[in-house]
Amino acid sequence: MPDPLVVNVEGENIMPESLGRGGLMLLQHKDCYKLDTASVLLAWFAASFVRMGKHSEMLELGSGTGGVSLLVSARCRHAHVDGVELVELPYKVFCENIKLNNLSDRINAFNCDLRELPSEIKNKAYDVVFMNPPFYDGTKGSVTDAMVKSEHEKTARFADCGVLEDFVRVQSLRTRTSGGYAVMCISPDRVPEVFSMYSKYKITPVRLLTVHANAGKDAFLALITGKKGAPNAEFKVLPPLFLNEEGSSALTKRATHIYEEEHSDCFI
Repeated sequence: MPDPLVVNVEGENIMPESLGRGGLMLLQHKDCYKLDTASVLLAWFAASFVRMGKHSEMLELGSGTGGVSLLVSARCRHAHVDGVELVELPYKVFCENIKLNNLSDRINAFNCDLRELPSEIKNKAYDVVFMNPPFYDGTKGSVTDAMVKSEHEKTARFADCGVLEDFVRVQSLRTRTSGGYAVMCISPDRVPEVFSMYSKYKITPVRLLTVHANAGKDAFLALITGKKGAPNAEFKVLPPLFLNEEGSSALTKRATHIYEEEHSDCFI
């Protein structure tokens, strides 16, 4: 008999990998956007705006194969997560990941365009709406065959099926007005654009965290949180996060806490 841990998706056998948290496993397809540093940090940052032990409704826009939603569910045991994915292949893998981890009571996957959400989502207001929108807008000659391995990955990285404003507009519409949180990760050079969009869609920026490979490197990622319905909320630029000790591949103490320890931060 075949190994029961081998799952067949689109005619290919895929072995699950450990997510390193909560005993969860993740299926990743070679043609889909892979779980990466941005994914892990987005899950941690989004979970930081959930009060531990309290039921929360959370929504991920552009969930891919579901790695971030799974990590959020591991950090927030009392949360329910809805994940929206446009492309059919990663959506199918996402569904398999939910089944593999027995999380059908805590995570729902939807195969749809975020600009045309189903009534199950449009009729809800979420405590936290988190996303990793396409880093590139595709207008600066940045798309090359060498940069993407498949059409699925191209959709995840480049704004062919929804520009940043589409993501922010929907994020604003679905975030609970009485103090819900909108969370995203984005390329640092697009932070001013995000803040402009947040102003347009009535989201008040409350936290900004830049992520660096080490203390000697420029930021390669920005984590941003905004609050809905709180125009006078306090804005904080958090101390930068350095992943590695300078001149070494060793994780910093702060990065180790994020990657390896249980969640304890709340409203970071």
